[in-house]
Amino acid sequence: MIVLRPRPQPWILMRFFRFNFIFLLIILSSTTLTTLLGVDVKSCYIKDPFKHEANQKLLNSILDREFSYLSDTLPADQAIHLSESISKITKALVKGGFSADAYEVPEIDQNSITSFNCFTLWEGNKKVSGAIPLTFFVYVWPSEGLATCASKSLNASIIHSHPIPCAFAVLKGTLVQKKYELVTSSSLGNSIRFIDETIFCEGEGDIDALRNQFIHKLCNKSSSVCLSLHAYGLPSSDEVMACFRDTESTCSYERSIVN
Repeated sequence: MIVLRPRPQPWILMRFFRFNFIFLLIILSSTTLTTLLGVDVKSCYIKDPFKHEANQKLLNSILDREFSYLSDTLPADQAIHLSESISKITKALVKGGFSADAYEVPEIDQNSITSFNCFTLWEGNKKVSGAIPLTFFVYVWPSEGLATCASKSLNASIIHSHPIPCAFAVLKGTLVQKKYELVTSSSLGNSIRFIDETIFCEGEGDIDALRNQFIHKLCNKSSSVCLSLHAYGLPSSDEVMACFRDTESTCSYERSIVN
């Protein structure tokens, strides 16, 4: 029996290319990647829009509870509190029935590989009582075996820093973080050095509050899909995109010398 799988909707594909650029992860289009790698690149997608919408509503209800304790604080302080509570929020999502099966890793063959993707869950500019400088996304990371070809790993971010506060925690599976330190920086380029590697499980993650140097790379090295919740310190997905686009040259370390 032939089973017809739903194709990603155009707006989902648009979000894929926009937000992988936002996170400084994949700057090339799918066509260009296909040309370079000689394979068809298929992005993870929303399989069930209704379940994705339910996930959005679940996160909104969790954040509303957090806001009830923050009524006397400024929007910027509310955003800081939520970012610092990323693990707590992630655990609440899992406990509340977050639907991981709303998202799907596409089927591939010998001529294709799959790439991670991300989708907006909550935007601070939609809050009725006033804009909060924070936006939440869910990232879908395919397994390493499905996303590696010709020395290119599409289940991993590039090495990067952040121009705005960032926080993340794992919703499902495990996510590996590799951290680096800046050794030298000049007009000729940067030199970075690997520091350590951490494996995050469900509810675990990290926070970049821009207080210290934070250069990292995220990847899914497991044999199963990983989902993670990410928060960025601007009130809309469009503003996050514009910020990372404007700072790409200073926040990407992928071509730096890694000692």
